[in-house]
Formats: sequence, C-alpha cells, structure tokens
Amino acid sequence: MTKNVDSYKALALLISCSLITSYLFTISIQISIPTAQAHLEHLPHYNSGGNRFGYGNYMSFLALEPEYGTVDYPTQITFSIQDFDNNDVYNVSTMVEIYESISGKRIHVFPWTFRDVGDFHLYYQFPKKGSYQIVLSISNANNNTEGELSSYLSSSSVNPPRSILGDVSGCSCTRTIFNVSISSSFGDIRNILYFISIISPITLLGIVLTKNYLRKRNELNRVEKLRAEEQRTNHTATDQLGVSNESNNKANTISINTKQNIKYCITLLALAGGLVHLIVFPEHGSIHVYYTIFLLSAAGAQIAYGILYFLIMLSKPFYEISDEQQQVRKSTYRNTMAVNLFGFIGTAVLVGLYTYSVIYPPPLSPINKPEAIEFVGIFAKSLEVALLVGIVFIIKWDKSTYQHMTMKIKY
Repeated sequence: MTKNVDSYKALALLISCSLITSYLFTISIQISIPTAQAHLEHLPHYNSGGNRFGYGNYMSFLALEPEYGTVDYPTQITFSIQDFDNNDVYNVSTMVEIYESISGKRIHVFPWTFRDVGDFHLYYQFPKKGSYQIVLSISNANNNTEGELSSYLSSSSVNPPRSILGDVSGCSCTRTIFNVSISSSFGDIRNILYFISIISPITLLGIVLTKNYLRKRNELNRVEKLRAEEQRTNHTATDQLGVSNESNNKANTISINTKQNIKYCITLLALAGGLVHLIVFPEHGSIHVYYTIFLLSAAGAQIAYGILYFLIMLSKPFYEISDEQQQVRKSTYRNTMAVNLFGFIGTAVLVGLYTYSVIYPPPLSPINKPEAIEFVGIFAKSLEVALLVGIVFIIKWDKSTYQHMTMKIKY
C-alpha cells in the first residue's frame, strides 16, 4: 500500500511541475511579446522585433518571409506600424534603408513613400550572407492626406546615409532599427535541430510503449495458455462446465487486451493533440497574445496528461489487486477515475471552444469574426473526439469491473 501511495505522489508531483512550468513559460511569453505583433501574419521568433529609437509617435514591428532570410531569392519584409496604444496607423509616409552591420554601408534604400495603412510589404534580395540593419523611418508630419506631404517628399525623397542610424537630426521622423541575420542554411539547420529535439523523446516514448505493450500481451497470452491447460486436465464429467469457464476466461482476456490497446491509443492521442497545438500556436498567437498563452497551456496540459496516463499504465491496475487489499483497490480505482475525468473534461472544453470559435467570434478576436475552418483544426479536433470516445470506454469499463468485483465480495 505504501508503494502505491508513493507512486501516486510521484505522479501528482509530475503533473504539478508540468502545469507550473507551462504557466511560467506562458507568463514569460506574455511579457516578451508585444500586442502589436498581432498585425503580422504569424508570430515571428527570429529576425523580428522593434524598438523606439527617436521617441516619436509610432512603434514598429518587422517580420521576414522566409523567416530566416536567404540570398537565393527575394525576401518579403513585412512592417507593422502602430501607435503606443497598439492601434492601426493610417496615412503615413515611410523610408526604409538597409545597412551592412560590419561595414556600416547603406546598400539599399526605399525612398519616402505615402502609405494608406501602416501594415505593408517590401521585397529585397540580400546580396550575401551576414548581418544587416534595416532602418524604418516614419514621418511625424501631419499625414492626413497625401497632398499635405507633397512639399516635404519633394524636398526630401531620400535622406543621406548616417553613421548613427537612430539619429533624427534634420528629420521630423521616428526611426526604428531592426537587426536581421541572413544565411543560406541556418534555417534548415535550426529546423532540423527542432525536429530532432521533438522526435527524439517521442521515439524513446514509442519504444518504451511498444516494449510495455508486448510484455503485457505476452503475460496475458501466458495466462490464457495456463488456464487452457488447466481446463484440459479436468475430468470428463466437468467438460461442459470447463468449456463454459474457458470461454469466460477467454472473453475476459480479450476484454483486457482491448482495454490495454485503447489505453495506448489514449496516450498517443493526448500527445498528438498537444503537439498539434504546439505547431499551430505561432499562427494563432499573431492574432492575439492571449491565444498564445491558451494554446501553449493546452499543449502542456495534453502532453502532461499523456505522460501521466502512460505512467499509470505502468502501475498495477485495480482489478489485479487481491480481495484482501480492498482499501488499496478502492484508492487505486478512485485515482484512476480522477485522471480519466481530468482528461475527459479538459478535452471536452477544447472541443467545445473550437466549435464555438468557428460559429461565433472567439473572445478577444481583433476582427470580430468566426475563425476559418482549416485542415489542421479539423485534424486536431478529430484526435480529441477520438480521445473522448476512448476515455468514455475506459471509464465505463472500469466502473463496471469495479462494481462487479464489489458485488462479488459482498455475496
């Protein structure tokens, strides 16, 4: 009994640590990601960012596509200009300069241009690998109409290069400096490392799951053979009863086998759902920073649940505990039921929120429209619906088995 209690204490500590880690990570994400990045197409984590050099009226953000930059073809440079309340900015004039970081030489300039909205794209093919600085200049003039800027633009279509990139002397403007790194292979190397870091623990877990499954299957087959041999040793007078008992034992063994298979499916489905949420959070995180927090929390909870379920499978199930240890059996059954209910309620909430978001505008949506139905969303919810079905089956099986064992002891 002490061993069983210690096991569940360890499981409780594991899931508590997982939830606390997810919470701290999402809080750090919330602090480090400005809300204005919601105007970008995805949440950038490389070659992005902004600052407030010049202390003018605007705050700017940048994203590259491809995000790692390349010298093989033109790179899309996306800018998002906001005010300090993270509101859209309209009717602005901008100038964009590109400098080499090492030499400080300006290698390209996009002249002053009037823009209807502060979110816009530019395209530039970087000449060689290395570090660059992109300077976005935004006029602080009264930008209500294009006509009011004509005199300013005609006299200053392109500012001269500067040794101090953030210098605004002689220019009534706000300057934002972005540091970017351009490489022909860094993106591939980084993606490969991400892939290895994700696939390695999954592969290890798969190996452990496979070995555990084969071990339990062999044990069940061995028990079935022993029971069959015992039945064959019975006398002829008990043949009919022996056939009946053998059929019942075989049916019970098949039922346990089925349950074990479903348990493995639940573990894999929970892990798969968590990985899908990890994959899609950059796109949804660009809509609103709290979407990032929600998706990362959901991913952490699903992965923690999958690992927790796997650890429970390694422990002794309640239906294998002898009648003499009724209290241990009862405690094990309740703990197992609590884990199943945790997974069922959490998964049902995720499915319900997705269903709501594709019918009605989700909370905090900046566009106030329902989300588009996409393949990734349908795939993730299909996994979660299958997970719900598996959990319901296990709950009903456990409840029926426990009630049967309880009634057997009473009578």
